[in-house]
Amino acid sequence: MDYRNFMEGVKKLQFIRTEEKADAAIKTVLGILASSMTGDQAEKFASRLPEPLTADVLRGRQARPLDITIEEFFDEVGAEFSLNPDQSKKLVDTVFRLAKQAVGEETITEVEYDMPPEVAEELEAA
Repeated sequence: MDYRNFMEGVKKLQFIRTEEKADAAIKTVLGILASSMTGDQAEKFASRLPEPLTADVLRGRQARPLDITIEEFFDEVGAEFSLNPDQSKKLVDTVFRLAKQAVGEETITEVEYDMPPEVAEELEAA
């Protein structure tokens, strides 16, 4: 899967219309997700994603994993893009689904082992 698939998938959401907003939304969702993993897990996860989704881009300066609930995850994404809770959940689930397709179930199973349980459940269900 290439990055264009991510962009097109996110732009199908009625509330994400521009290329810039889709790009930012993908990087934000996957950045929070990667920040909920250990450094090694984030590296492994990102290595299977298309460019420009590298571990450095996704984790930035995050030195340690975030212990975040799924509601905090939705709230952070919603606040970043001025989305209501339903839109935020749809965006997160869409990006999670695309990421699962890109990296494969085996990688997802490996990386979700140590991430916050609610985030791992949402990722699994996407």
